[in-house]
Amino acid sequence: MKKTHFLSFIFLLFATAVSSQTSSINPFVTAEVPHYPVIANPGAYVADQLLVMLKPGVVMGELEEEFASKGFVIAQTKNSAKSMRIWTLTFVNGTNIEKALEAAKTISAIELSQFNHYVARRIVIPNDANFWFMWNLDNYGQFGGTPDADIDAPEAWDITTGGITTQGDTIVVAVIDGGFDLAHEDLNYQKNYGEIPNNTIDDDNNGYIDDFDGWNAYTSTGNIISDMHGTHVAGIAGARGNNTLGIAGVSWGVKIMPLMGSDGTEAQVVEAYSYVFDARKLYNTTNGAQGAFVVSTNSSFGVNQGQPVNYPLWCAMYDSLGTVGVLSATATANANWNIDVVGDIPTACSSIFMLAVTNTMRDDTKASNAAYGATTIDIGAPGTQVESAIPGNSYASLSGTSMACPHVAGAIALMYATGCYQMITDYKLKPDSVAILVRNYLLSSADPNVALNGQCTSNGRLNIYNSLLAVQTYDCTIHAVAENSGSISVSNIFPNPANDVAVISFASTESENATLLVTDMLGQTIQTVSLKAVAGINSVQINVADLSAGMYFVQLNCGGVSSVAKRMIVE
Repeated sequence: MKKTHFLSFIFLLFATAVSSQTSSINPFVTAEVPHYPVIANPGAYVADQLLVMLKPGVVMGELEEEFASKGFVIAQTKNSAKSMRIWTLTFVNGTNIEKALEAAKTISAIELSQFNHYVARRIVIPNDANFWFMWNLDNYGQFGGTPDADIDAPEAWDITTGGITTQGDTIVVAVIDGGFDLAHEDLNYQKNYGEIPNNTIDDDNNGYIDDFDGWNAYTSTGNIISDMHGTHVAGIAGARGNNTLGIAGVSWGVKIMPLMGSDGTEAQVVEAYSYVFDARKLYNTTNGAQGAFVVSTNSSFGVNQGQPVNYPLWCAMYDSLGTVGVLSATATANANWNIDVVGDIPTACSSIFMLAVTNTMRDDTKASNAAYGATTIDIGAPGTQVESAIPGNSYASLSGTSMACPHVAGAIALMYATGCYQMITDYKLKPDSVAILVRNYLLSSADPNVALNGQCTSNGRLNIYNSLLAVQTYDCTIHAVAENSGSISVSNIFPNPANDVAVISFASTESENATLLVTDMLGQTIQTVSLKAVAGINSVQINVADLSAGMYFVQLNCGGVSSVAKRMIVE
């Protein structure tokens, strides 16, 4: 966790040597660059096997006799698809499998026959020169690591490499740090094109003068200076991928919003967070015409053993950011402390919109110098000897919770790039509710990890492939149709948004008993109301005064058949 600019150089003493833009020399590497493992050649086929579909009523003994009469001996059979009568036939070693297939096509008992072809996962391995260093993204045992002790990035990139939502929003990760190399060719920084740089005028009237490149909370200007630590962190979250240069970030297409404010006073931290809040709020209120679609922040800094009671404004910033849809990834202390006991700022803050991150190693153990906490720390992520960008179009490996944290910030960005159209619509309508859901998706999809069991709330290490699969469970069909295939359906909710009470109108084709269900974004039932419906239009009043502000869904259940859910906003 970063404390001063000086720590950036201390990190480097324990890190690998600085590399050029096309190569990286790491002192812990003693062998040649390993090749990615190839299990089989997709399209080739198993040397001694055929797949056959039998005609109805055919028994395997008859088939074996037919093959034997043609000079082919079956050594083993397996019913691979019982209901479809598909069998895997393994012939004795040395069988000419091509001739065996020709023979199979002449056997009247066989409906279809073919080779048993090899297949392989469609995972995206980028061509970035230093990607093989990046065990954190794809660990196949390089450097003595444990295979798959990674975040499954190539598998995730087969789904999306990030950058934009299904509605065309440019996704932004805000990184608060000590500075950034804005000229680094492997990094993609967000620009405020509504501002004319260096003219001392607030051209876009957003309250910040000359904030074209970002914001420097030390000087309250748009002047961003270069810094190794911030550049490295930004690269982990969102370096360009598959561009032949250096490394790949967790989310290739994401824009990085550079903010300086990690090393001075708490007032500067608050100012940096406030810039993010203002940018996202402006985006929300102008329907994307101004501001920035920031979905996450990264904070690889803090105060060792700080107590949240003494930092109420800092902790409150995460709740404020959450109201406009921003989740915040925060790095915990670089010390083997129980944060539940000793405290930490910000990772002991209790906001539901914050994710506190600890550091895991290439063997999937927690780093011995990384903090933990069963109730305060949320998840582990790779953070030891992680390759990323540094100033001067160069690269190096650094270690610490600072490096673990941006994996989570980048993962959040990738998750929003996966969300369906309806999910993004809901996110814009009620950004805080969907942000909480995304947080839950990320934590619940973590890889279970024995080393983290009881050490963090998720008991696991980040797996972004699993996170994207979790996002794909979002009910994208809500409100796609107004009718219900059953006999009962929700017609209207009024008022919506609701404050104290809501009136639910529903239609029924007959008199029947029904149950009204109110569920939250996680699918948890919040309220149930038993009612008697009559044929025609009905209405029922429900009390929502005790519900937390957010998005809910209302549906009716009758005879085991549920109506299409309707969205209800509670303010």
